[in-house]
Amino acid sequence: MSWNHRILAHKDGDEMYFEIHEVYYDEDGKPISYTTDGANVGSESLDGIKWVLDKMKKCVNKPILSADDFPNEYNGA
Repeated sequence: MSWNHRILAHKDGDEMYFEIHEVYYDEDGKPISYTTDGANVGSESLDGIKWVLDKMKKCVNKPILSADDFPNEYNGA
């Protein structure tokens, strides 16, 4: 199993918001789950925080996933 950071689109009533989560993948690379709470930036060291931020920055170049229709991509509706 592997994971990375991904942006998920959440619906709250009529409003949408976006949050970074850790998304977990099966051995075929398909998303199978994500963390309930959004990802935070914490580490035992400054280098660790830099690593987390670097990984988070990479998720903005990937398709946004729908929290309500996971693991499908968010279609903007």
